[in-house]
Amino acid sequence: MALFSTAYLEITYDADRHVLVAKWLRGVMPFELHRGYHALLEAAVEHDCRFWLLDVRRRAGIDSADILWTLNDFLPLVQPRLKRTTYLAFLMLPHHLAGDLSDGRVPDSAYYDNRPYRNERFTDAEPALEWLQHCQKHETVAR
Repeated sequence: MALFSTAYLEITYDADRHVLVAKWLRGVMPFELHRGYHALLEAAVEHDCRFWLLDVRRRAGIDSADILWTLNDFLPLVQPRLKRTTYLAFLMLPHHLAGDLSDGRVPDSAYYDNRPYRNERFTDAEPALEWLQHCQKHETVAR
């Protein structure tokens, strides 16, 4: 059952894995991106879920303004609401991932080291879900 559903985004909660799944259905306008990410945060608060699978495979190319908004405006809102580290697994098409890795505007994984959120990029859902489950287990052991 979708927690949020529009023509551009569907958010579901996988209770068995304790993962929020946000599936972008097409490219979006900035206001849609903002609305979608805020809906994701509200769903995360509602389900006390800090493990997110963000499927961006249908979003062709991501604008640098979107990246800056996500990094500078949205992500700083997450930790005060969820209180602990949030893990974001981005599911991407291989050529988008390759472009991301070569684009100087997109921070590499080390950027997230001292922040209250972690970000990894994947081209297949299974390794993405395995990473999220590993993060869950690591947090359980660390407590």
